[in-house]
Amino acid sequence: MSHASTTTMRGPAPAARRLVEILDGISVAMGKASSVLVLPMMCILVYEVVSRYFFNAPTIWAGDLALILYGIYFMVASPFCLKDGMHIRTDFLYNRWSTKTKGLVDTIIYVFLYLPTHVVFLEIGWKYFYKSFKQNESIVSSPWMPIIWPMKFAIPLSVFLMILQGLSETIKSYYAWRHGVFYWENNPHGGRSEEGDACEAQA
Repeated sequence: MSHASTTTMRGPAPAARRLVEILDGISVAMGKASSVLVLPMMCILVYEVVSRYFFNAPTIWAGDLALILYGIYFMVASPFCLKDGMHIRTDFLYNRWSTKTKGLVDTIIYVFLYLPTHVVFLEIGWKYFYKSFKQNESIVSSPWMPIIWPMKFAIPLSVFLMILQGLSETIKSYYAWRHGVFYWENNPHGGRSEEGDACEAQA
């Protein structure tokens, strides 16, 4: 058996598998935790509709609060979507490539574009939030004038979580490129490769 075949059958190093498991676990946990915000958001909107159209008593707070909850939910759940390959890509090209080509292209994009850009976004997002926090900023365009910094905190938080998930995706892409196999579930590369199935059959 060739050295290349042995390497492919072994799969990722235990440390790499463990790191991906931890990073993916963080994204899943944060995604599920943020999904809880959908329930109060739904209740707030239902309350507003009933109050407005059945009792002719619209609130001044429901729209703002629902927007804040949705903004936090949308941003914090984004890494969970990245983990499952739900973000937009040019599928008409991507799906035609081999697993190795997908892995190579993804590795290059994550290392040279995705991660450096998100590091910059993290710094900008943190300054944006911290300035709002120090001023105890509120939404001046709203008659209710709720504080807005909790929503702005979700910006650097979501970017930080996207960096963590980006590191996970970089590891996955690297092994897909080097071995021609995608070893993890929820494959954003479009299903397990034939090489991966063959390796499992031989194991």
